[in-house]
Amino acid sequence: MNADTLKQALAAHFPGISPEGVDRLVAFAAHFREWNARLNLVSRKDIDAFEEHHLFHSLAIGQILPFPERVRVLDVGTGGGLPGLPLAIAFPASRFFLCDSIRKKADAVKAMVTELGINNIEVVNKRAEKLESKWEFILGRAVVALPVFLAWIRKNLRDGETGGQPHGILYLKGSRYAEELESIGVSPFRVTPLGEVLPQPYFQDKFLIHLRHSDIRHANLPELPP
Repeated sequence: MNADTLKQALAAHFPGISPEGVDRLVAFAAHFREWNARLNLVSRKDIDAFEEHHLFHSLAIGQILPFPERVRVLDVGTGGGLPGLPLAIAFPASRFFLCDSIRKKADAVKAMVTELGINNIEVVNKRAEKLESKWEFILGRAVVALPVFLAWIRKNLRDGETGGQPHGILYLKGSRYAEELESIGVSPFRVTPLGEVLPQPYFQDKFLIHLRHSDIRHANLPELPP
């Protein structure tokens, strides 16, 4: 997708993003392709569909739940900066922390943040289960099965709400989310089909799962290795 086509698509699908944000997202797509050629941040066979399969997929979170100002958002298993980096561009008044345990990926994200001049991101090179702070929202993009993800980060979720939005986990997942949550006795606060905000066929079997702290407080989660 060339720059002009991407600008038009971003404006059509995500009208709340400022013109400056759209320009920066276009620049991000170009930088990501350059870094992907070096590190294979996403599958080489999938990079031709990067804008739809990765950029739009990430931005759908903010279209469904716009982040209030000044909230702290953690992106676990960010890889090449997805979904956190595009969302930080779209919501410059929120603070994003992008976590990945693989140093070369974290370093690539740091470089892109610097190249793009983004000032509301902190990159964290650490295993998720070793994190100690708390965040209002925690993001995941099909990082691992939901029970394992929740075991990693349940302790890092701050209870309450901001701007009328209940704090929680926002997880992008396919249709298997239901059986995974059922296995640990958890009911989600809200499940939104991505097809409601993105019309492309690619999104018809994808969902955003919103779990509140109270949803998972007593979940029967797997034990983590020491």
